[in-house]
Amino acid sequence: MMTKNQVNQIIAKVLLKNNRVSEKQVQEYWTRVDNEHDIGRLLLDAGIIDQKTYQVVLQYVNSLEAKLQAKEFAEKVQAPAPTPAPQPAPAANPEPALAIEGNNPYGQPTATNVQIEKVEGLEQTSIASVSIASEPAPEEKETAEKKEDALPDRFEIESGEGSITPPEQLTTENSLAEILAFARKYGATDVYLSKTSPIAMRICGMLGYVNDKPYEASQLSRLLAEAKAGFADGYEPVVGQDFSKSIAIPGTGRNRLIVSWNETVPNLAFRVISSDAIPLQSLYLPAFCNDFVKLQHGLVLIAGPSGSGRSTTLSAFGEAIASERSVLMQSIEKTIERILSNAKGITIQKEVGLHTSSGVLAVREAVNSSAQVILFDHLDTTDELRALLQAASSGALVFVVTIGKDIFGLLSRLLSSAGDGASDLAASLADELRGVIVQHLIPVIDNQGWVLAVEALKVTSSISDLIRKQELSELPAAIAALKSQGVSLDDSLQNLVESGYIRGEDAWLRSQNRRRFAAYRPQTKG
Repeated sequence: MMTKNQVNQIIAKVLLKNNRVSEKQVQEYWTRVDNEHDIGRLLLDAGIIDQKTYQVVLQYVNSLEAKLQAKEFAEKVQAPAPTPAPQPAPAANPEPALAIEGNNPYGQPTATNVQIEKVEGLEQTSIASVSIASEPAPEEKETAEKKEDALPDRFEIESGEGSITPPEQLTTENSLAEILAFARKYGATDVYLSKTSPIAMRICGMLGYVNDKPYEASQLSRLLAEAKAGFADGYEPVVGQDFSKSIAIPGTGRNRLIVSWNETVPNLAFRVISSDAIPLQSLYLPAFCNDFVKLQHGLVLIAGPSGSGRSTTLSAFGEAIASERSVLMQSIEKTIERILSNAKGITIQKEVGLHTSSGVLAVREAVNSSAQVILFDHLDTTDELRALLQAASSGALVFVVTIGKDIFGLLSRLLSSAGDGASDLAASLADELRGVIVQHLIPVIDNQGWVLAVEALKVTSSISDLIRKQELSELPAAIAALKSQGVSLDDSLQNLVESGYIRGEDAWLRSQNRRRFAAYRPQTKG
């Protein structure tokens, strides 16, 4: 029979792992649990979960308890009856049934593991192993204390290191590892596998086929099953549910997988993540951007369209800082891509949904651990931005990846998302923002690689005043006036065209002032 404490722990874990509640919500209501109200009932009464969800979880707990009772009964039947031991007298003040240790309402890991599988009705396929908390044996306590601050073993970040000989040519019979090794050998950035076309790869921005036969549905299912072996959390794909995950298969490095469904047939898209560190100087950012490495605290925004190399720039800054001084650096990523290096200090990489329940909680954990550098990839909510600004004000140097095509649009979007709190957010940004980089990845002429075009600024007192007053429409003129501390996107594009790196057509397509690049406008046929 499970204790009330164990029942509450399992209810909390099921709801958390199925993304029905946040850890903050569980923490908030845990102290109100009593013999009349379990954690699920409290969350139901608060309107955080609905009646159907609560009933599904209760049914699951009852089913789990029945299985445990059956197992205990079977063990008693098979094992000889032990000699009864004398029972101690009841304590005058028994331990409360719902006592918890420290700040963890889910109990401490023990050798008694209960595997929570699919919970029907909660739209989630699998949940990680859940431990029913019990008092660890004395010999286990020392080991548990040593591992208290470590990431769970089953969620270790795999590098995908190993050796696989890429095939000379690809067919639909090749394994996923062979396909990804082939892509990495020839410098492909993306791989597309579907039932409607042959294997497609993107190299230097150009999309092309590398075989002449589409996949059958059974072959795509086989490849998805192979990809599953590279999921750190043991996620079980569900037909019809799209998802995105980083995978690490030995010999193929790390890759990001996006799965979409055509009825019951999966379409697989892979982003090949470079395992090699890219030095900051190799990005050819404006010279003043190098000053961001020397900052001790503050916030730096790195923006751009999806696929513009923002994560690469983020890690380049982090590793540049780590190479110059000893720092405790923590990355918070929605999916972990590269394994970061930090020869002089310590780096902790956490994935939201894998090592921590939310971006906001991860930022607070980083501040509490006195992280000197925080890398956040990427910003989704105003609450995350506020937490990051608080981290910067507490003394951390924070680099943040987000979406944006230009500085004016980026800052306007951030402030408008705050609603009535825009004034307070503008004041915080004015105080903590140190720099902004908005980058666009453009193919070099004759497909010789990629180059960055950027709009960037180093925040000065005049820029801070504009942000504080929310006079963002004046930013483009202010950037032009900064000279050595700012560069507009159009100036960056013009320099790349004149230096012979990019075509004029590409500059025209991405420019803010099309008239400036009118001479490069593509000619229409007919």
